[in-house]
Amino acid sequence: MHEVAPVDIRIDRNSVIPAYRQIYQQIRHQIAAGSIPAGALIPKIRDLAASLGVARNTVEAAYRQLSLEGYAHGKRGIGYVVEDLDFSVVEAQLPEQDAAPASVHLPAHRKSPLGDSLGCRYDFSYGNRDYLRIPTGLLKTFAVEALDEEDLTGAATYIDPLGLPALRACIARKLNATREMHCQPEQVIMQPGTQSALHSVISLFPLEQRSIAIENPGYDAARKVFQERASHITALPAYRGGRVLLRALEDCDAKLVFLTPSNQFPLGHIMPLATRLKVIDWAQRHDAYLIEDDYCCEYRYGSDAIPSLHSLCPDHVIYLGTMSKILSPAIRMSYLVLPPALMERWDDVQRYRFCALPWLDQEMMHLFMSSPEWARYERTTVSSYRKRHDTLIASIHEHLGDKVRIVGADAGLHILLGDGEKRDQSELINLARSHDVRVYGTNRYWVGSARPMRNYVLVGFSQIREEDIPEGIRRLGEAWYG
Repeated sequence: MHEVAPVDIRIDRNSVIPAYRQIYQQIRHQIAAGSIPAGALIPKIRDLAASLGVARNTVEAAYRQLSLEGYAHGKRGIGYVVEDLDFSVVEAQLPEQDAAPASVHLPAHRKSPLGDSLGCRYDFSYGNRDYLRIPTGLLKTFAVEALDEEDLTGAATYIDPLGLPALRACIARKLNATREMHCQPEQVIMQPGTQSALHSVISLFPLEQRSIAIENPGYDAARKVFQERASHITALPAYRGGRVLLRALEDCDAKLVFLTPSNQFPLGHIMPLATRLKVIDWAQRHDAYLIEDDYCCEYRYGSDAIPSLHSLCPDHVIYLGTMSKILSPAIRMSYLVLPPALMERWDDVQRYRFCALPWLDQEMMHLFMSSPEWARYERTTVSSYRKRHDTLIASIHEHLGDKVRIVGADAGLHILLGDGEKRDQSELINLARSHDVRVYGTNRYWVGSARPMRNYVLVGFSQIREEDIPEGIRRLGEAWYG
């Protein structure tokens, strides 16, 4: 014989939580706490509705949810019976109804993946964009245009796993025109960011062929991918020049080499043509592939863009491009250009993987790149950052003079600044912070414990506004040299 268990329920008429949810939550909690025992009946729907002053379908909805989740089951002619549930197997009971959710501490690297400004007004960060330079009006226009198209089949179906064909055609045209490449849209693969693209590339090779060579110093996010997926990693001393790098390459057995030849990160060097040709020769002789990260190819100062590695050897170069620097890192849009020999392997390995980039983002970008607005936007953006670059260099010469050394000023959106007094970067960063200026360390980009350039800090200009640069550098000079 089932006995009706007493229930203690209070309805808050002012709560945004519907009454049926309040009933369901309170009964669920009492079952979990044991105050309503297994095998007991909960009050009949009409009785509880009358006592609470609510409609019967309100209580019925609460009981239906309890039954659906397995807290109680309905018996014809009897009512709802509480299930025999052993809550001791879980680590914690359900929280009290009025308990505030526990706060979660976010690590600094999650809140600010590229480094925190530490509250400094003059933040010479790298990677993030100045939000005022994002073409919000154009993006809104093309997003609306995408959703106003007569045929919205693409918005309602799984799209091509490689990405929208029309967008890939736009990217192929852009690369062929600006990077002297000869790729087909069928070789372009849309990816949700550089790290995802690298994971995809590594998946094309069996474990025994995942011996990878990387630049030292180099892009730490890429190194993290390789540490997770590679069978062996060789560090190539990029800071010691092309000859030493090539010797290290000859001495290793890598099948993949990750390079940033157009703007070595973080040193900012541009790989000379002679070195490029020798690296390509090495790849051909060893039947290996070069992964060319062309992350910042739009920004050149004092010279035209240098042809890509892919343009010199399309059969042995995996090209990796991104929209992060020209548009925004927040859209997570990158792309690969694979050699023809790897496309068949991609189709086999990645056969069941869908494209991770949303249709709307891709269609909006296709419409943007297909319009005259894209060329105008690129010109304006590059011109804007050239002005910031020139202002930064001029300010350093004015306020720091020959007390510092500038490295990597020919391309990209950052420089390295070396202290002539050879102080450690941690001291330089703290001195700058005392004058409301944030500059960044480079330790994260090095492999191993050796740090040959300890007296260098990273000074970016991708986010700071041009008008703030002179005062920021003046304060930096005051902090470092009085």
